Amino acid sequence: MYRKMEVSLSKDLRKKYGIRSFPVIKGDVVKVISGSKRGEGGKVAEVDHAAGLVVVEGITIAKADGKQKGFGIQPEKLQITHLDLSRGDRFDKIKSLAARKNIVVETPEPEPAETKQEEKAEPEETGEEPVAEEKAEVDEDDKQN
Repeated sequence: MYRKMEVSLSKDLRKKYGIRSFPVIKGDVVKVISGSKRGEGGKVAEVDHAAGLVVVEGITIAKADGKQKGFGIQPEKLQITHLDLSRGDRFDKIKSLAARKNIVVETPEPEPAETKQEEKAEPEETGEEPVAEEKAEVDEDDKQN
């Protein structure tokens, strides 16, 4: 069993929850605070407990063949700016840790999930229908000749 990799929290999250660090999971939003990628950030794409690295979306490195690959970053060089509290057990853990310091944590409001059905509801007009009409006219011309 691998040890959970804890990442320090940003100042506003420290004040809000009363804790200094928390285990990082896929979905958290982090910022790089030291190293060659300092200042960059994004959503956590992968947590590799065996190697002790965190891969962040948008932070890549070029391979020898020109392809891009996720860049593994050590957790001590990261800072969590937004916690993914969609898992209930995670929020319960924060609540219990905050209670030790007499901090009352409010239940987070569920973020509205973007549905793909809304995007598909309005298909874009690409002009395919006039092309079909032109083909029909060409077929009629061929029949007449």
